[in-house]
Amino acid sequence: MNHPTVPPNEHWPNLQKTIEKTPVPPAPPQSFLTRSLGKCLPGIFVKRVRKKIPKGVYILLYHSVVDPNQRELWEQGYRKGETTILQLQEQLKFMLSHMPAVALSELPGLWANGSLEKSVFAVTFDDGFTNNLTQAGPIIQQLGLHPTVFVCSEFARKRQSLYRVLAGVLVLKGYAARLAANLRAQLPGQDWPDDGAALQSLMKGHYAADVMEEVTDATYRECLGDPNHLNVHLDRDGVERLHRAGWEIGNHTRAHRLLSHQTPDQVAMAIEDNSHYWEQQKIPLIHFLAYPVGRAIDVGPGVHAWLQRYPHMHGMFGNGGINFSLRRNEWLRFSLGEQTSWDGCEKIMLHQIRRTQSALENLA
Repeated sequence: MNHPTVPPNEHWPNLQKTIEKTPVPPAPPQSFLTRSLGKCLPGIFVKRVRKKIPKGVYILLYHSVVDPNQRELWEQGYRKGETTILQLQEQLKFMLSHMPAVALSELPGLWANGSLEKSVFAVTFDDGFTNNLTQAGPIIQQLGLHPTVFVCSEFARKRQSLYRVLAGVLVLKGYAARLAANLRAQLPGQDWPDDGAALQSLMKGHYAADVMEEVTDATYRECLGDPNHLNVHLDRDGVERLHRAGWEIGNHTRAHRLLSHQTPDQVAMAIEDNSHYWEQQKIPLIHFLAYPVGRAIDVGPGVHAWLQRYPHMHGMFGNGGINFSLRRNEWLRFSLGEQTSWDGCEKIMLHQIRRTQSALENLA
């Protein structure tokens, strides 16, 4: 299917790109009295922090949520970007102490009058991991939140799993050298190391669409059997359970290929095929697309062109930043990392605020 050509915006995504290149500006020094009050009178401390927080939309990004005392095999092998149940609980409580939570689909309407009335936050999960239901679900229900999970139809249909998860399990089980050998056979232009950690890092940095997924899947089947036994991603019924529990469901493309490595037609098919699958399953998607991986380099002209053709759709990044204005195809998300302390959460959030403000000043 051919689509009309839409001129690319050479500056997009200018804000996300600038944020990624912007170091964290130094925090203004606190007086001795302020530090002492923060330790002795935590109630005053919370009020003081609230005054520092500028009006904006704060969107948290999560992926895998684990119980560190009861890890599944794939959770043992794939630790990148994970959040423990304690970290999730404390981070969400921290955010709730500062501002109300809203569903992602409500965010565009908050700018109906041209500006925000107050700060709000939203919660998102990418990739549709099974532990979003089993581990995150009870915490979300307890706190009364309505997050969004971004899902891929190929994952839900058990046709594929995120290749980085399979690679992590292969390394864990001692098959890094075999994976490296298979990559060298298919992608000889790169020296793929036998060391597991170095190999996984290089696989992300030198991604080749389809080849990376196919080689990893084939190696897993050769060494460990059918990857579906890992139960990495929610199936259709699992996604429906989250939807019935009050979660929103968003588009994460059909198979999580990096969109910057796709032609415009491939970009359109990746997004639209995913949408059609969930429509057939009678599970509605909100009008938000989360770009796989979510860095500025992970999108391209094909993504911008598709969003121009569908002005009701919103696009989300995932590599830092706070939303101080409505940018339909450049929503920003950030992570609170491994923090469990409110002091640590505050520090990260203030860093994100200063980075975004500094980036906006540089763009201006």
